[in-house]
Amino acid sequence: MNVPLVMSVGSESNVYTLGTIGSHRVVTTKLPSVGRTREAMTAAGNSTTRLLGIFQKVEYVLLVGVGGGVPHYTDYTKHVRLGDVVVSTPAQDLPDKYVYIFCEKAQRNDKGGWDYEVKPYKPADYLLQNIALRLAQSNAEWSNYVEEGLNRLKGVPGRWEPPEGATDRLCVDVGGGAFIEVAHPSPQGDAMRAARIHCAPVAGGRAVAAAGEARAAFASHARALAYDCELDAVLDSVVGNRKDCFISIRGISDYRDGTRGKEWQPHAALAAAAVMKSIITAMDPPEECH
Repeated sequence: MNVPLVMSVGSESNVYTLGTIGSHRVVTTKLPSVGRTREAMTAAGNSTTRLLGIFQKVEYVLLVGVGGGVPHYTDYTKHVRLGDVVVSTPAQDLPDKYVYIFCEKAQRNDKGGWDYEVKPYKPADYLLQNIALRLAQSNAEWSNYVEEGLNRLKGVPGRWEPPEGATDRLCVDVGGGAFIEVAHPSPQGDAMRAARIHCAPVAGGRAVAAAGEARAAFASHARALAYDCELDAVLDSVVGNRKDCFISIRGISDYRDGTRGKEWQPHAALAAAAVMKSIITAMDPPEECH
């Protein structure tokens, strides 16, 4: 039986939860908090390797959690807002079909541009990405799972509903630690604003994720629409264990622009989980279930 693996970030212990989503058996775990310290990278990679060694029938790996969105200040069709979900898929206009790109180093060159040292990751099989591209055409199914999640989480500590719209502040870094708030681009015509799935590469790396100019330049270079909490050690383990299908799903909780808060994190995590569930339920049943 092919078993999907769902991993999120935040726990220091190795706890595995087994269950069923759709027709698939699923094992879930929380990874240790990740970062660029040697201890954090080693712990995240070891946890992944340990799990894949225990559950050797895992065939699909889904990395689920929150991330920082890459906004577009003028074009709504390219704009990522809080509460949206970015799913790691290849950039359509780039020849190298990576879905996640980690930047180890970024520095200015003599021409005024940037030079990067990167580690790109791409699955051998794009099954999960192809499902995500289809899901992005309609919000209906995953939005229903968000509502289902809100009902199940009633009484659970934390604010799982989307915060007030006024908390989704879009700011421009003008240098010197100063920011100017600007209006979000609006949809055309009579279209209503709703949370959306965006399909694009996901990026990581402290060299670019937290720096204003470098962050925007690298996002444009990689066509990334989200930054995450540096999962390269996890993906090294996934690829090293010959898992051909993997995907990163990031609920957008901030813009990594120096103004970030935590009020959107619970809802963003729920949105990412809803998209994860939509992807798994859209997968063909295991052969023995036909």
